[in-house]
Amino acid sequence: MQRWILSLLCTLLALPMVLLACGPTVAPQICDLDLEKLSGDWISLTGSGQGTDKPDKFARIRFFEEEGKRKAIYTAGRIAPNNPATNKYTYEYIEKTQLGDVMYSINMFPGKSKQRIERLRKDNRRLDVKFEGRLYVKIDSKRCALVVSDMYTTWVKGDEMIDSNPSGTRTYLRSNPEEPTLGFVHCDEANQLLPFNEARLDWSKEPSPVDPKAGIWAKEPIYFHYVEKMFEGSRDEVAEKLTEVGIYAEEGASYDYEIWLRDMAVEGAQKVAVNPDPEDDNRIPWVYKHTFEKSSADGVFIEMHRYKTKDGKRELIGNACKVVWPEPERTAEEIEEAKNPEK
Repeated sequence: MQRWILSLLCTLLALPMVLLACGPTVAPQICDLDLEKLSGDWISLTGSGQGTDKPDKFARIRFFEEEGKRKAIYTAGRIAPNNPATNKYTYEYIEKTQLGDVMYSINMFPGKSKQRIERLRKDNRRLDVKFEGRLYVKIDSKRCALVVSDMYTTWVKGDEMIDSNPSGTRTYLRSNPEEPTLGFVHCDEANQLLPFNEARLDWSKEPSPVDPKAGIWAKEPIYFHYVEKMFEGSRDEVAEKLTEVGIYAEEGASYDYEIWLRDMAVEGAQKVAVNPDPEDDNRIPWVYKHTFEKSSADGVFIEMHRYKTKDGKRELIGNACKVVWPEPERTAEEIEEAKNPEK
């Protein structure tokens, strides 16, 4: 047999083995993220201390549209290292930069006029005075993720300077739809959700709340009451403000609340209807009974989102929150001793 025939036969016999070794071709994953069409919830990654990254729910972001404007709610991490609460800030889309990322911004002096802000820019001498918050967002196409840089701008003697906030630059992955939704409602009534031992309070006697660090016990019920802040003005002005915040019922309106623990909605405590108390001048009893299953050395962040519905429209009227530290479960002897302290 001639050599070229023998070579051809060897090649044909080997061809099926080559095809088997290669197997079917797999198309590369296509990342369809668009910086101009961002939406949904995203969770940041942070170092685990073991050479890998782990999700950090305290730095998360939600992209959405509202009244034709692109916005982002950003949590910016914990309020303090040992405090499980988070601040939430609403940013607005500004532009796509020359570097290809997009910028969202928030004015840190919303109550001041442009003239006043201009004066502050010229007079300021401190680098830590934050005039504007900025989020720069770009796409990591290899991981199909977002890279968000948390920055702020300040002006020192009229000169603009940009620095990084504590969260800095992080990678953000899309939130898993199978996991519980995390909260994005800012607490505008801090320390106005207080724990008491009683379900019904006599506000004329100024009841004392329970110590959040030493008075709440695992396996024992505690009552969280919304406590409004004091308002100044005439009697009619105060009454109007109390009605606005939902202390007294507005005619034709209904009310409900949602409870969130550790940034997650509490099952069975969503859209809980609240009716005015006719025996207490139609005051709305914003109260929630809860039992902690275990103690918490790090503290538990609890929120009450209060809603009013009128003319078919449900709107948030306030979010009261508190951090509490439940103690370990008490023994029967300790419970009896607490009931009879003089024995």
